[in-house]
Amino acid sequence: MTKTAQAGAAQAPAARRLPRRPVSMPSILLAAIRDEQGEWTVGRAKPLYRRALGTHTYRATIRRHLALLEALGHLTRHGDGTPHRCYTYRTEGQPR
Repeated sequence: MTKTAQAGAAQAPAARRLPRRPVSMPSILLAAIRDEQGEWTVGRAKPLYRRALGTHTYRATIRRHLALLEALGHLTRHGDGTPHRCYTYRTEGQPR
């Protein structure tokens, strides 16, 4: 191959770096729930994930994070999931 052909050859695209994810989405979610209070559902948390990550997040992932925060004792779950399940911030002395 000549130098002319090499100069016009398409170069491989540079490796695309994806933005780094926040350290822990559940901790960001917990901070928002603590600050804003009230009932939190997957639908209420979804815009928070969109703003924090800049991309779509599956509802199942958000549901899993809410359940994790409940299992760790930070949230209290209300409802059995049919038709409405929500979580509230658990304060000290509040039963699980």
